Amino acid sequence: MRCLRCFLVLVLVVSAAGCAAPLLFIGAGAVGGYAVSRDAFEGITAKGQEEIWDAAYKVASIMGTIEEDNRHSGQMIARINGVRVTITLMPVNLTTTKLRIKARKGIFPRIGIAQEVYAKINTQLEG
Repeated sequence: MRCLRCFLVLVLVVSAAGCAAPLLFIGAGAVGGYAVSRDAFEGITAKGQEEIWDAAYKVASIMGTIEEDNRHSGQMIARINGVRVTITLMPVNLTTTKLRIKARKGIFPRIGIAQEVYAKINTQLEG
């Protein structure tokens, strides 16, 4: 467990430097995702856009308040712990979707919130 914490700290330090850093969440199944900027976390999910939207909506409404949602364009904005979180779904094909979570509090990036939301959406999809 200590090794995993060290790895996560290293990844966060590298991502804070502006580099894209891969991160692997370990749970019932491995779910891959990576930081694409200081405030955004994304990954490819082998699920359809509708299924991911429902999971994202449920997670965002439990963690905070949904301020805007546009299922048609695949974008949702929520307020979680005072952080503006933008959830974007981009279909790759019929059964694969790119999930991108962006989190900012004012002008400050909050990659930890983005990672947490991403992980919880994927956990919701597994259950």
